[in-house]
Amino acid sequence: MRANPIGVFDSGVGGLNVLRKCAELMPDEKFIYLADEARMPYGVKPAAEIRLAALQSAERLFSMNCKALVVACNTATVTAIDDIRALFSTRPVIGLEPAVKPCYRELGKSGRAVALVTAATYNSAKFARLVETCDGKIIPLAVPELAKLIEDHTDDIRAIAPFVRDVLAPYKNAEAVILGCSHYTYIADLIREAYDGDVKIYDGATGAAERLRYCLAISDLTAPIGVGGGIRFYSTYVRDV
Repeated sequence: MRANPIGVFDSGVGGLNVLRKCAELMPDEKFIYLADEARMPYGVKPAAEIRLAALQSAERLFSMNCKALVVACNTATVTAIDDIRALFSTRPVIGLEPAVKPCYRELGKSGRAVALVTAATYNSAKFARLVETCDGKIIPLAVPELAKLIEDHTDDIRAIAPFVRDVLAPYKNAEAVILGCSHYTYIADLIREAYDGDVKIYDGATGAAERLRYCLAISDLTAPIGVGGGIRFYSTYVRDV
């Protein structure tokens, strides 16, 4: 079991940033990455559809003998991780959550932060409870079309710079921006430019990777040293022939 792969899934390319952090931190582990591109984006869909998509992705990866699972999607995490853990209770399941708590701890006395999230995350009770603990210092901002824009412009991300500037313009006094969707890591530089470099950016990828490493260790599932890692990629998108 220790030599088995770790499953990682997202609706598209966003989770690749989480995968990279995991692979860097655990170079001896093998990974299987599943991009559910056929149903991308998750963030604009009803909760029931997101839950079904996440459960099917988890089931597919565990059917490939994965020893653990990383839900590399904030939307799927907030919507479906409890269901995934209930269904696969014998395996470690790690979620990706907006780095609200680390950001809140580091804000200045009068500081404010913008949490960029999908519509589904914005409307979730779990995210609302998280923000409520932050004394009004975290401003949630749903941008429904942003993940799809990023997915469509990964080869020319600067093309959406005007859109990013317009979204953030009303929040020019923010001290930090929380990336509440794995896709948003691709626009980190555009966000910095929108604030002339004077902003802190938080995402949950490093925290998820560290949590995975910890859970593997306490479950005695860490890969043997020196065996060599690797990554396999899969997609649900079916191209026309």
